[in-house]
Amino acid sequence: MSSTNSILAGTGCALLDYLFTGIDFNSPVFQRFTSNEPGDGGLQPGHLVFVEGIEGFTGQSYRDILAELTGDSGPVSSNLGGPSIVALVHAAQLLQEAGEPVRFYGVRGTDDAGSEIARVTAQTPLVEDHYDVWEGVTPFTHVLSDPDWDGGAGERSFINGTGVAGRYGAADIDRSFYDHEILAFGGTALVPRLHGELHVPVERAHRGGSLTVVNTVFDFYNESLNPDRPWPLGDSERTYTVTDLLVVDAEEARRLSGVDSVEKSVSRFLDAGVSAVIVTRGPDELFAAATGGRFRPMDAGFFPVSRRVTEELKRGASRDGDTTGCGDNFVGGVLYSLAEQVRAGEKSLDLRHAIAWGVASGGVACFTLGGTVIEESPGEKRRHVVEYVRDYQRQLGGVTDDA
Repeated sequence: MSSTNSILAGTGCALLDYLFTGIDFNSPVFQRFTSNEPGDGGLQPGHLVFVEGIEGFTGQSYRDILAELTGDSGPVSSNLGGPSIVALVHAAQLLQEAGEPVRFYGVRGTDDAGSEIARVTAQTPLVEDHYDVWEGVTPFTHVLSDPDWDGGAGERSFINGTGVAGRYGAADIDRSFYDHEILAFGGTALVPRLHGELHVPVERAHRGGSLTVVNTVFDFYNESLNPDRPWPLGDSERTYTVTDLLVVDAEEARRLSGVDSVEKSVSRFLDAGVSAVIVTRGPDELFAAATGGRFRPMDAGFFPVSRRVTEELKRGASRDGDTTGCGDNFVGGVLYSLAEQVRAGEKSLDLRHAIAWGVASGGVACFTLGGTVIEESPGEKRRHVVEYVRDYQRQLGGVTDDA
């Protein structure tokens, strides 16, 4: 592998989330845009549709659709989003005191949303020398929130516009990407062209000796296209064979593997050639295993969530926060741990250590609004997270000196 001044880089989904509140899912307006059957492009509480899908469903322009749904009122807030860039920002914040830059390779548009993303990321240590700007619309998700839905439990509905990311594919990734020792591919289902050929860059990364990490997002496109078939990851057979670590949630594991059991889905991924797998389950225990390869073998088993985070949430620590970005920060914590192990010269990586940083990072994200926190000083976030890592390691029955 060529020399590089950076251990970690990633590509995949980066967008701006816009939140619209006070939407009544029972209203005649919302019901008019509600799906009649799965995959028809209509809205469903808790689900995402693409702009092209809802335009096809209604025969209207998206501008008019959004105006009707929101009463032509603007969003109450916007946040940096995307399973790739949010995870990488978190990893970059944890690594900055060590002097290890983290790079994102992707594309944003020339609109105000692109400028807003640039403003936010400029306040983080993420390196953006290959975050390209293309003429057109920046990827976005409009989040419609009904806090009274389901008896007051609340729910959200999502509309995604892929914008210029819809044209971004493997050939657009600069060759310097492959010089990094760890390469992360995050949420590519929202970067459709790249997702369809995902095996190409993952194979190239693997051939060059990079550690390959794939973290997924719910694949709404393939779910609507073939709801009875397992979702593809590019050419799945080729992608799995060269994936060192696969990080998915339980629903993604089920739909990618084609089996309902978490344990069986992990076995299927490992049998397909993946070296290590982590399956997150929201507030419940996660499941993980490693068969070797770049990782120390680890028997399949469940890992608890952070007891300290759970107790603090019960005491109301999240009153100013939400769960947005918790999964992305989990991945960022995992990537940080792997980068630190690589920096230390570890030849066989410890998945348990990576899980500890992931659990702590995802848990701490519940205390803040949105997935990305802007630090007041370098190292601030790491000092906060490390407290929860140490507590979690004690919870598991051991403490490592390098936490």
